[in-house]
Amino acid sequence: MFRARFIRAGILFAIAAAGTTSCGQTKFTQPNLKTDVIAVRGFERFLNSAQRESRELLIDGRATNIEWDLTGTPSVILLEGGGGGANYYVLVRSLWTINQFNELDGFYLLLQWPDRTEDRLQEPLVTSADVLADNGDTLINCSTGNDALIRESSWSRSTRQEDQVWVELYSDSLGSYPADVWRWGAETTDPCTPVNGTEFVGATQDGDTLGSTTHPGAGYLEDLYDAGGVPVRDAGDWTYIYDNHNPGSNVPLFLTSKGSRDSRLNRAKPTSYVLWRGGRFPVGTVEKPLGPCEYYNPIREDDASVRDKTWNPGDYVPSFRLRLPTDSQLDVIGKGEWFMGKWALEIRRDLIARRPPVGQQQVGDPWPDDLQLVPGHRYMMRITVYDGTAKTSSRSQLFPIYLRP
Repeated sequence: MFRARFIRAGILFAIAAAGTTSCGQTKFTQPNLKTDVIAVRGFERFLNSAQRESRELLIDGRATNIEWDLTGTPSVILLEGGGGGANYYVLVRSLWTINQFNELDGFYLLLQWPDRTEDRLQEPLVTSADVLADNGDTLINCSTGNDALIRESSWSRSTRQEDQVWVELYSDSLGSYPADVWRWGAETTDPCTPVNGTEFVGATQDGDTLGSTTHPGAGYLEDLYDAGGVPVRDAGDWTYIYDNHNPGSNVPLFLTSKGSRDSRLNRAKPTSYVLWRGGRFPVGTVEKPLGPCEYYNPIREDDASVRDKTWNPGDYVPSFRLRLPTDSQLDVIGKGEWFMGKWALEIRRDLIARRPPVGQQQVGDPWPDDLQLVPGHRYMMRITVYDGTAKTSSRSQLFPIYLRP
């Protein structure tokens, strides 16, 4: 990301939507700061062709004009590097939606900010083992007890960190508690997307298709609730609960796999930064155990540009096992896309976050650990970005957001 010595608060990063060049000048000027956010009303489904076809707003990290132009000029929010990061701007757009029956539906956010590098890996497990010699001989012979691939000394844990965003949404215009807190992680939450049940037989039984018919490209954010002390996770399992190693060890437990019923490796999740556990039962597990005879690195197998598919020094395995969350952790979805030095992150949550219906109920009761969002009300928000680190951050001041009726 742009470091402090390269960019200061008075200089706009090069996102055309946030600034323009003045007449006769060739450099970007100070943006016309609009530091409050207006969430306008829209429809959950909208017309997108001359034939008046309709589709849902997509949470896919691609900020298309047809979805976001109705929000008007984006707000320009300054992030300050008081947490050790740089000073720069984030563009914020927001809307809230109604469904075809004029009932309250969703709350949407679009955040865009500069970042020179895409940091997707969160402390991967790195090997020093080499399986294939330069002359083509296999260096590991598990039949003779050569277990270099699963030896503790062959593995270390990298200090690389993922890009992260924290969004805090406070309950009134004064910034009062309680507050909803949403965390997006480029590796630990972003790829936790549902599975297409028609492509992977049995995925419905495993529970991996949950949400695939509504927002199929969106991952699940970590959802927290802050009553004035420290943020506490909402009820339910979160996406990265399973570490891919034993306590005190750096040897991976599992590798990506096709699983017993799958037609594609890792259920179509990116092998380079996702180890998809999948399912709620052992029968649904996609991964496979790492053993001494595992000659091939699944990441290399999935990369057609690599000729040597075996393990090489410096190869890595994701250190987290991912799956879909449960209960109130299912409330917030999002997807980030990095392109040419800029992140775009789309986020959605129901305006009224409810429990699943029980029995004859049409709708469930609201979750007690979620802030309910009401059109016509004003709230306060804060955004914090961690650029490939868990220690240094760039954070905004509290700024107002208004759900305009």
